[in-house]
Amino acid sequence: MLLAGQVHGGVTQGIGQALLEHTAYGADGQLLAGSYMDYCLPRADDLPDFVFDHRDTPSTRNLLGVKGCGEAGATGSPPAVMNAVMDALAPLGVKHVDMPATAEKIWRAINGVP
Repeated sequence: MLLAGQVHGGVTQGIGQALLEHTAYGADGQLLAGSYMDYCLPRADDLPDFVFDHRDTPSTRNLLGVKGCGEAGATGSPPAVMNAVMDALAPLGVKHVDMPATAEKIWRAINGVP
């Protein structure tokens, strides 16, 4: 259960990075988000259901046979989500959208608005 939770959290972090999270600074270098009320983080209702499966392959590098796992979801999910976004937008002629792929950025890309 601990492993599944770490991977689930990593996938959630990656989805947030790809679709929601954006750190914005003012001209003076001041962070514009004053709290989590101003910064979009993924919530449970933003996410799909995850199916988690694993294969036990103990590490040969330490006596306990343990390895890291939480970063697995965080590493693969941003490119997977962005590739899905671009696949969906390709028929509309969209060639590029920067992360995070917010609704406004997608609308601008579809309508050719810089």
